[in-house]
Amino acid sequence: MDETGEGGALRSMAVHLAGPAEIAEHLGIRPNTINQWKVRHSDFPTPVRKLRSGEIWDIREVQAWAVHTGRLDAASAGATAAT
Repeated sequence: MDETGEGGALRSMAVHLAGPAEIAEHLGIRPNTINQWKVRHSDFPTPVRKLRSGEIWDIREVQAWAVHTGRLDAASAGATAAT
């Protein structure tokens, strides 16, 4: 499918999907921190999907959660969103 069809919409959303390693790189933290947050904080975002290889999240939800809970400052969040 082309960019104007359903395939294009799915691909544009897919750029926001990430596992712990990708989220950690995006936020400038260690990958294990994502797993710790997931276990320790009941309000941590729910994974978009659980695959056999692991869980994936919408990186925007995790970033917003980190800012909201004070684990990432808004200035850092703005800088990481630009990358």
